[in-house]
Amino acid sequence: MRSVSKSFYNSKDWKLCSKQYLQSVNHWCERCKARGIYEPARVVHHKIWLSEDNYKDPAISLNFDNLEALCQTCHNQKHFGDDTPRRYEITPDGRLIF
Repeated sequence: MRSVSKSFYNSKDWKLCSKQYLQSVNHWCERCKARGIYEPARVVHHKIWLSEDNYKDPAISLNFDNLEALCQTCHNQKHFGDDTPRRYEITPDGRLIF
């Protein structure tokens, strides 16, 4: 796991931001909803992926315009190119479980 994940994704700022973002989209996966499917979102995804160079910039890391609510399947497709189950899960409050 990248150090960004450890330092940022466990922060109070991210937990609050991701919770508020999910509430703003009524906890629905935005990609599924665009196809007329109502699937609960499990992950708040950064459209511009976070890196050591940008994760401290709130205009990227905490900006609703850079966020997307995704179900686990859509998140796997975005990151891994498929919907294969992975060895981790992201809880609704943004924690990673291995």
